[in-house]
Amino acid sequence: MTAPVPPVVVFGYDRPAHLQRTLRCLAATDGARETPLYLFCDGPKAGTDPVRLDAVRYVASDPGWARSFAFVELFCAQANKGLASSIIDGVTTVLERHERVIVLEDDLLVSPDFLTYMNAALAAYADRPSVGSVTGFCPLPALPAHYAHGVMAVPRNCSHGWGTWRDRWDRVTWDTAISRRVWQDRNLRRRLNSAGDDRLSRLRRQALGEIDSWSIRFGAWQVAEGLDTIYPRDNRVLNLGFDGTGVHCGEGAPINDVLATDPTLPDFDLVAPDPAILRAFRKAYSGPYHRRIARKLRLAFVPDPT
Repeated sequence: MTAPVPPVVVFGYDRPAHLQRTLRCLAATDGARETPLYLFCDGPKAGTDPVRLDAVRYVASDPGWARSFAFVELFCAQANKGLASSIIDGVTTVLERHERVIVLEDDLLVSPDFLTYMNAALAAYADRPSVGSVTGFCPLPALPAHYAHGVMAVPRNCSHGWGTWRDRWDRVTWDTAISRRVWQDRNLRRRLNSAGDDRLSRLRRQALGEIDSWSIRFGAWQVAEGLDTIYPRDNRVLNLGFDGTGVHCGEGAPINDVLATDPTLPDFDLVAPDPAILRAFRKAYSGPYHRRIARKLRLAFVPDPT
């Protein structure tokens, strides 16, 4: 029996042009007409331009999207939730209706076969207990020469075009217990940082209340449970959020801003994390030397955040 087509959830806030580009790109992908679409627009916070929020809701409520997707449902929050609560609540709401979900934010462009790839990945790893999520993003412009697989298993979740299953999401611990568990276990700390030394620093900032991130909590939970994220060899997601408009991306250069021009649907092997792949991820995500040193100093000279 063929599983139902997973829905796509798209989150927007105050960037109408970004949201429109994301939705137009998504509508042009193979399989969009068979895909349910859920749109979540966060509510206003102090100092936010109401015109921009109204413009986002105008884009999201365009009846034309109903001709591009199987159906469209729009959720508009009256008060501001913030990105973390918006995504946790929105994904939870959709997974109460569906077994699987694909998640995009309003600053992402995807390849024409993005939905084909994500649907196949979600189907292939649905019954693989070692996999916590899948993504269409690849941060590596080139893979190590010896690596022959079309996918990679990495102990680092991805927020750039990802998907998961209800049975995983329902088990996630969102409170501080998971942060304490990872922080107090040397092996878990090492695993969390194995694909980029920014992770432990981000977990510290989350525990101290300096940031409010759903992603580091989801990633810490995956690490604590021994779960990996499956990444593709061919990049299918482009992040536009490094133009200074994003709250969490800021300005600068994206890690990989090249979409694969002729991506191949891979064999979805159950692969183990490869040391050379993890080294390549560390190089991609850890940043320049001065940032790595600054993180180490912060971690060495701050009180235990748990």
